[in-house]
Amino acid sequence: MSRRVTSRWELTGTLVAQAPLHIGGLDVGPAQLVQARDGADRPLLPGTTLAGVIRSALQAEGVPDYQLWGLPPDRDGAGGEASWVRVDDAPAIDEPQVELRDHVSIDRVHGVAAKGHLFSREVLPAGTRFAFRMVVDAPESIDADEAEQLVHAIAARLRGPGISVGAAVTRGLGLVRLADAELQESMLATRAGMIAALRSGGKPADLPDADPDEVPAGVLRVVVPWRPHGPLAVQVSSDGDVVSAFPLTGRDGAGGHRLELPGSSIKGVLRSHAERITRTVTGAEVREKFLAQMRADGLGPVAALFGTAAARDSGDRDLPAGRRGALQVATCVSATALPAAQWDAVRLLQQRLSETADHSGQDRGEDGVEGGTGGDDPAPPKVSDQRAALSRLQLAVDDLNEAVDGIRFTIAHHVAVDRWTGGAADALLFATVEAHTTGPDAWQPIILDLAVDQLDQDPTTAGPGADDDRRAALALLLLVLRDLCDGWLGFGHGTTRGAGGVRVDPEAVTFRAGHRTGWFHALGNRSLADVLADEELTASLTTAWLTATTGGAA
Repeated sequence: MSRRVTSRWELTGTLVAQAPLHIGGLDVGPAQLVQARDGADRPLLPGTTLAGVIRSALQAEGVPDYQLWGLPPDRDGAGGEASWVRVDDAPAIDEPQVELRDHVSIDRVHGVAAKGHLFSREVLPAGTRFAFRMVVDAPESIDADEAEQLVHAIAARLRGPGISVGAAVTRGLGLVRLADAELQESMLATRAGMIAALRSGGKPADLPDADPDEVPAGVLRVVVPWRPHGPLAVQVSSDGDVVSAFPLTGRDGAGGHRLELPGSSIKGVLRSHAERITRTVTGAEVREKFLAQMRADGLGPVAALFGTAAARDSGDRDLPAGRRGALQVATCVSATALPAAQWDAVRLLQQRLSETADHSGQDRGEDGVEGGTGGDDPAPPKVSDQRAALSRLQLAVDDLNEAVDGIRFTIAHHVAVDRWTGGAADALLFATVEAHTTGPDAWQPIILDLAVDQLDQDPTTAGPGADDDRRAALALLLLVLRDLCDGWLGFGHGTTRGAGGVRVDPEAVTFRAGHRTGWFHALGNRSLADVLADEELTASLTTAWLTATTGGAA
């Protein structure tokens, strides 16, 4: 069947990943969650994903849901209309290097990794580029102005705030933004317009203004400048005995690397503290099973902010389904870039040293036998070889420090103490590479986006109205931010052993409100200190908080 089209707009450009990104695929790979690829083995963003996310983002912006997106069939299967908006699959450009990330969930009872919840995910690094193409047709039955308005709204969103696609978008993955955009317009109702379209693809059209720093509609953004006051990093294990772990880094799209604090790590810390606060007030106990813990039963504001898991351990269909939380936490990276040559030299040297030494620190000869002597008996351990390997690695770290401003790397040596003898435990001496901040602005701010329209009633309880739910959730978020400023929270590895502590000034924490945020707009351009000192505001939030957690009892 052919459909009569009067005009056509074609938007093309390059979608650039602003953060690591994962689109799930079905192929078997080195991770449990592999990256989707096309038939040419290129990572891609499926057109179905892009179209759905763009449409949802425009609905949040208040853009009318034009008939151009198509119409569903009636209940009897009759009628319906295909979409007039076509979004192509967006394959990756330049064969990006896929990174492998390990993830773990934290058991709320024991504070350690939850059993059975260690998994790995393939991600594409920030800076990955995708070829984007979208075509919007205007049929005879629809005013051409509607199609033009829709194209301009899509272009403004893609070139401005961008969209988040794929998995774990509330945990810092998936933000993409359109660069090098071009818009072509073709008038197909006339012979001249059809010939022009066939010859040149249409005439260039003006693109709407776009601001990459614009806060999306319906979002309250919290900007948290911060600074570590000691070593801070999410550690990545390394093979070999020279150094056992390195700080997590990600590519920045400009040929360098940056230290990375994943949004999942930040959000996990915030959620754990929010649960601690709410359980203290309500007296709700933590379930033994991890999935039951993640249901957030009876923790209305926690479920609204951070989401809740589905009740999978029961066949009762009346139990609530899972839901996504309203709080989105961006992945935070260092403002200081690590030169690729120096950083790769450190990592590659560690790999080479680990390949030439066994687990007791002995060198292997060309025949693969310890000490290179051959025979049945291994050579005695060579401590001097291990020290020489560490010395070579230290020289590479020194070269890295010479090339980086604001961050200093050290090789930290650790040993476990034997509880019986009081001396160093056997075979438990190890070393890690630590990152120390030496400049005031070495890290970019933490960005929290709160989708206020999603702060509806907690589905696990019969709570108050939607507006009171929003106020109770905001009250909980302010409590968590206050405790962050007071030094109660830390990020990354070793927070119980002197690492991961941060300094946050409540005067520097600011709120930015997008349009369509209702009474949340009153927080716009105010600091956390100013908001906490506003007695009228905090009184209404306190009332909603007490109603949601204790039924109104003080």
